[in-house]
Amino acid sequence: MTAPTDLSKSTEGEAYFGFDELFYSRTDKRGVILAGNDVFHRVSGFEWKDILGAPHKVVRHPDTPRGVFRILWHALGAGHPMGAYVKNRAKNGDVYWVFAVLMPTDDGYLSVRLKPSTPLSDRIREDYVKLSARERAERLDPEVSAGELRAMAAAEGYSTYTSYMAFALGKELAARDAKLGRPADPRTLRLIEMNTSLEKVTQEQMKLLRSFEALQSIPNNMRIVASRLEPSGGPVSAISENYKASSMVISERLRSFVAGRDNLCERVSRQAARALFLLGSNRVLKEMNSNFRDAVKVEGIDWTHERKLLRELEERSRHDTRQAMERAVGHAEELSRSSAEIRRLMLGLDTIRVLGRVECGRMRDSSGGLSATIDQLDIFHADIKNRLESIMRLSEEIGSSMNQFLRSESR
Repeated sequence: MTAPTDLSKSTEGEAYFGFDELFYSRTDKRGVILAGNDVFHRVSGFEWKDILGAPHKVVRHPDTPRGVFRILWHALGAGHPMGAYVKNRAKNGDVYWVFAVLMPTDDGYLSVRLKPSTPLSDRIREDYVKLSARERAERLDPEVSAGELRAMAAAEGYSTYTSYMAFALGKELAARDAKLGRPADPRTLRLIEMNTSLEKVTQEQMKLLRSFEALQSIPNNMRIVASRLEPSGGPVSAISENYKASSMVISERLRSFVAGRDNLCERVSRQAARALFLLGSNRVLKEMNSNFRDAVKVEGIDWTHERKLLRELEERSRHDTRQAMERAVGHAEELSRSSAEIRRLMLGLDTIRVLGRVECGRMRDSSGGLSATIDQLDIFHADIKNRLESIMRLSEEIGSSMNQFLRSESR
């Protein structure tokens, strides 16, 4: 294990560890510590006899919201890896922040932790202070607190907390490389780039849904205008009815991939986010594995078993990354096809819209509010088509990037 560097940067009340160091600990399914490396031992300040067999919450700081651990346990219990920023407390009361990568094992959980340093980690610290204070003052249930954290991720443009943490892990790994004077890692940069595309898909998805929902009120407005301009069953009434019928067909198709539980956009996001987080996790596991060559012998810890477990997890994460990417590519291709199909269906709506514009011109000054209604259609149609084209482009980017990664890994 590399020794800590530049101890002069330690501050009072802060337990120091370097950017070149990684924490390692493993627990059973109850969270009881079974093993840990010398970094964990040194920074926590506990003797080995006091830390082995103790619950992992012995190093937990109350400023880390309980909702964080609810999200972690939920993911791990489902067999998925997860990451989180965590504020810990050493035995002497000093504090230290980590970005933790947690993985389920056959008999418990494993955590590898690195030192965070990005602007995102600074924002998270502020958010944690506010949320943990609310937890205490309002006696928030951990699930409610977890919902607040997921809402924070959504406010940043992420459809899932996994996607948010995948982005955070990529940023922290890139910042750590820079701190240590390492060249930028291509896999990490690809992780960040793909996650950015994923974030944009989520943003376009929500904007598309809002635009189409707003569009639904326009046929009603056209019928109201028609009732003032012509007898029942006139051309404007027919146009509004045709528009309503066609838009309802598109609405159903649209909702199937941008709205509702387990929609197509959500499936792309979920699989891509899982793949991206696993991609970052694999890099952390690989480095942790190499560091175990210099592990200090400790009574009660079988390092041969720990090395074997880490190698297995590294290989499993590589396999799971590939599998998640293959699924994400399939979903992204389906999303692109669905977007193109709805884009074609929009051409039918355009025809009806043009008929409305022609009828508006025929009526001239007597058209009342029809002209304004058609103007609204022009705006919404242009916006919806642009959103669909953007989703098509972004889904193709995601699929292409992941296919490139899969091809490079198979060589």
